[in-house]
Amino acid sequence: MKKILVLILSVLFAYNIANAEQGQFRIGAELGWSPVELEAENTAQQLANLSGSTVNVEYDTGAFVGRIFGDYGVTSNVDIEVGYFQTSSVDATYKIGSDSATESYDANGLDIAAVIKGDSGFFGKAGMHSSSINAFGSITIGATTYSVTDSIDGTGMLAGLGYEQDQIRYSFTHYADVGGDGGSDFNFFSVGYIF
Repeated sequence: MKKILVLILSVLFAYNIANAEQGQFRIGAELGWSPVELEAENTAQQLANLSGSTVNVEYDTGAFVGRIFGDYGVTSNVDIEVGYFQTSSVDATYKIGSDSATESYDANGLDIAAVIKGDSGFFGKAGMHSSSINAFGSITIGATTYSVTDSIDGTGMLAGLGYEQDQIRYSFTHYADVGGDGGSDFNFFSVGYIF
């Protein structure tokens, strides 16, 4: 169902751009932060229960996010925006005596949204994304390390709001189901510059 919706929205956006009055095309870049819940404390407790030993854990609580985008002014208060985002890795390390285990995740994706702008500089947007979550894990026992990698891909919805003035943009965007159904939700707080 989501893939059909993506196709329909893409066709409608392309039609609107092709038939819009001549508008402005801009590019921009955003940097920000997204809180992330790894549930590392729960994993550490499970490892402690299985091993019968104390497990020490260190973990990240969020990721830095970078995004580049281009937007086209369909009308004076409606833009179509296309972007690409990439997160930094989010890591957790578990230690049981001299043995250890690590897990690491990052995400990236493409998004497209309709942006509705007000005269005061406030805006809202809604659209879709196609994204991936990439995972890396390793276990070190003695001098031997075992590694595994995996990724999930899929689509989801996005919604956001923000304020733009003098080429500076402050925004919040919620990405639902990053990596597709069963993926994580990201809340991206950012500051950007529009060229």
